[in-house]
Amino acid sequence: MGHKKRLTAVGCVLALAGTALVAGPTAAAPDTSETAARADTADTQALERSLTEAPSRGLQTPFEASNGANWTTVEEAQAFLEDLDAGSKRVALQQVGESVEGRPLNLVTVGSPAAESYEEVADGSMILFNCSIHGDEPSGREGCLQLARDLSTTKDPAWKRLLNRTTVGFTFINPDGWEADTRENADDVDINRDFLALATPEAQALATVMRDWNPDVLNDLHEFGPREFYDTQALVLWPRNRNVDSTIHDLSERMVNDYTAAQIEANGMTSGIYGLLVKDGEPFQQVAGDHQARILRNYTGLKHITGQLTEAAQGPVTPEEENDPLLANRRAVDVQYSSAVGSLAMISENRTRLARQSAQAAERATQAGADQAGVVYFSGQDNMLPTTSDGAEPHPMCGYQLTEAQLSEVGSTLELHEIAWEENAEGAFVTMAQPGKTLIPLLLDERAEYGLTEATPLDDC
Repeated sequence: MGHKKRLTAVGCVLALAGTALVAGPTAAAPDTSETAARADTADTQALERSLTEAPSRGLQTPFEASNGANWTTVEEAQAFLEDLDAGSKRVALQQVGESVEGRPLNLVTVGSPAAESYEEVADGSMILFNCSIHGDEPSGREGCLQLARDLSTTKDPAWKRLLNRTTVGFTFINPDGWEADTRENADDVDINRDFLALATPEAQALATVMRDWNPDVLNDLHEFGPREFYDTQALVLWPRNRNVDSTIHDLSERMVNDYTAAQIEANGMTSGIYGLLVKDGEPFQQVAGDHQARILRNYTGLKHITGQLTEAAQGPVTPEEENDPLLANRRAVDVQYSSAVGSLAMISENRTRLARQSAQAAERATQAGADQAGVVYFSGQDNMLPTTSDGAEPHPMCGYQLTEAQLSEVGSTLELHEIAWEENAEGAFVTMAQPGKTLIPLLLDERAEYGLTEATPLDDC
């Protein structure tokens, strides 16, 4: 299952500033502006090993200290991050919000030196790891804690060059669910279904980070329950909403196939595509990974960010893991760490291109909105067309009219989404000629499944 056969045949490469690691036969040529910065090549395993063997100053997570028997608690993680912040100029810890129960929502940035505000990365690049949005999926948090520490202490020249020009960010936005060992937050809301309404303080905090820090890449870390026909050690997926810019979609799919899955498999673990059931090596049914804009994976793409989902199998998959539950725990963390290394490779090798394409995607959306071009999709996904007449609008509107009451209700949420409006006698006009064109109908149209309100679409502006 997954890409094993292909990767065995071709190997993997990834570039970390001055070190190149090859990745897959379909990988596009790297930016010529960055080619001169590359020197010796190395395989992915060696580069990851150089990171995991970084001097740690004796700082271990409780998970590591227990060999996988004990997951790190919220309190222990806070102390760990504060120690990192105090002990390294490469690390900055800041609070970007507060959970329902009043716990800090942390953003950790690692760089050389660490960026302490989004203005400091305006001329650089940024990759963001969302570390376990579901409280009962701990392996992503563990992988993030270890990776933040290893990046802060590594002496490997390739990693140091990466940190000189790219900020690596980590968000931990569900501490209440973490503390309670629940999927949801303290209000029993699945935060990963809240990226349109932004009703939870946790989703609001992450949306603010995405708006202000403007990451080029986002890797969202999760876990899944393995079962028959869905039994790899990892699953990965790109944004599937049909409104995602085609170039951003393709870059995200390339990251999944040629970088993160490749890195996972290079380390001896199996991977597949999230939502696809597979028998005898052939997919036969798609059961998940849909179009919903309200989930972070799709929201990321609609924000013109190259992104993906990573899912580690929660519990044993192999006979060896069946015999040793701690092995399964450690492997789940290894999946997250390896996927993170793969996406770091993606931004290192394609740093200039990712930033350029994100900006150009915003420009394309703005122009398409002005021209009333393309199709607006309310259902379907990248490999499935809508099945109802309300699922698509082939003659897009030029904007939406909000009443005063509607503006009062949704204005602050639109601001978090970076959607502008112009007040008028009736309330406010929201033009489609702006980067948020990909989101606007999904927020304001009566045909949108998870919209904020039912504004009036206008055909003539």
